[in-house]
Amino acid sequence: MLTQLHNEKMLFALIAQGDENAFRVLYDAYSPRLSLYVFKFCKSTTATEDVLQEVFIKIWAIRAGLNQVDIPEAFILSIARNTTIDWLRKLSKQTSLIEDLKNQLQEYDTDAENKMSVDSLKKLIASALQQLSPQKQKVFQLSKNIGLTHDEIAEEMNLSKSTVKNHLSETLNHIRKQILSGNSSKNALLLLWLSSILR
Repeated sequence: MLTQLHNEKMLFALIAQGDENAFRVLYDAYSPRLSLYVFKFCKSTTATEDVLQEVFIKIWAIRAGLNQVDIPEAFILSIARNTTIDWLRKLSKQTSLIEDLKNQLQEYDTDAENKMSVDSLKKLIASALQQLSPQKQKVFQLSKNIGLTHDEIAEEMNLSKSTVKNHLSETLNHIRKQILSGNSSKNALLLLWLSSILR
């Protein structure tokens, strides 16, 4: 429970000023409750931790406006609910796309040793990302994994919105080039997967 000294609106005002200690107090106060809420839907400890991390990353990313929030509890629960819904939608979308891709790959290649697994697809993208600058990698992660908007990323990383857009565009083009450089018959399918799941 939050003490009277550290009530929610006071914490929000402090966090809006960049107070990391206040943010930690908020995290400690809400994370147990939010974990139980998220777990009911995700049914996975790892997924729950990922969603919870996204929730607080989003709160920190928009911290400048927190002092304008009238009901902090409702605000936090709304972010948790929307983030959980986004995660479930992404999971459903990824599962469907990956299954479709695997089925199509089987039509192109009957040799079991050459069939590309989901893990190898992820590794291909991860390998391409490692060739980029840390800043581009972070922009990509915040956009595609955390789900922040261009404006939120720009504020979080102290970049212009146009820089964020350029980084994302250059990153996706780089990943596409890495896939094409494999010169494989599976490239068209990989690009289809990439365009659908990373857009």
